[in-house]
This record gives sequence, structure tokens and C-alpha cells, in this order.
Amino acid sequence: MRRAVTTGVFATAQLALALAQAPDFSGTWRLDTERSRIAPTAGLAGLAGAGAPATLHVTQPANGTVVIESQINEGHARLYKSGIRIVTPVTVGPGGSVAMTSRWDGRTLVSEGTREASSGTATTTQQVKEVIGVAADGLTLTIDITTSGPEGTSTSTLMYTRILDVGPCKTWPTPCKTPSSR
Repeated sequence: MRRAVTTGVFATAQLALALAQAPDFSGTWRLDTERSRIAPTAGLAGLAGAGAPATLHVTQPANGTVVIESQINEGHARLYKSGIRIVTPVTVGPGGSVAMTSRWDGRTLVSEGTREASSGTATTTQQVKEVIGVAADGLTLTIDITTSGPEGTSTSTLMYTRILDVGPCKTWPTPCKTPSSR
């Protein structure tokens, strides 16, 4: 009994330490195309058909989950949680799914897994690795994506700059409804 309690306390302390050291990715981020290197086959599956979304919205609740959404496919989100394998259906571009297991490596979130893409009757599988980090000043989010599959290996480095004003909701891809527009 004492060993079980000690093990539980140690595991809780380790989780609290890991969450305390995790950088804060939360915010709205705009793609810096001049500083990015974008390969059409190494993108954020499910958030853009190919390449990279122009805007990302990242939330990071206290439970350690990182949620990334884009304005291209706003009804779809990618979830990341250290130590957990998460399978996400892909509805933009070729259908299929992406299955990733994440872990914190210092101040970066490293996710590895597979992307299955379906087109017609054929299904292809790629190995995927995503490494997400934020600059010390909190103003630049970097996502390195490497995919390997039957077509070879492809790499993208997506550089995003934090934005504080997302503009009026009337300019969003799916505009909000204001009292005057009903």
C-alpha cells in the first residue's frame, strides 16, 4: 500500500513538473511565408488540403492538451497530448486519418505517427513527424514537419508570427452573425 501511494505521488509530481515546463503555444498565429519553407506534401494534415494554413488558433488548457485549429477547416482541430496516441480524421484534401503520439522534449512538442490518405480505392501511408516550438520571446511559433512515404521524404518549416488582432469577424472565412446581419 505504501509503495502504491509513493508511486502515485511521484507520478503526480512528474506530471505537474512536465506541465510547468511546457511552453505556452496558445494564441492566434499568422504564417510568415517569407521565412517558411513549405512543401505541399508536408503540411498539417486535416488543417489544410496541402501546404500550410495562413492562420492558426492554438489553445492549451490546464490538462496539458494542445489544440490547433485553422480558419481553412475551422470545424476540425488537431489535438496533441503527451504520452497519448490521438487519431484524427482528415476531411480536407485526400480523406483518411492522422494518428500521432506526442511527447515533450525540453521546450518542444514532438509528435510522431502515420498519415493514411485515401483517394478513390487507393490508400497510402506516410510516416509523419511534427516538432512544435515557440521562441523565447513568445512571438514566433515554429512547426517542422517531415513526411516519409512511397513518394520519398518531404520537409516543411512553418514559421508563424503571433497576432493580437484577428480583425472583425465579418472578415473571417465563415463570418459571424451580428444582430444587424440576421
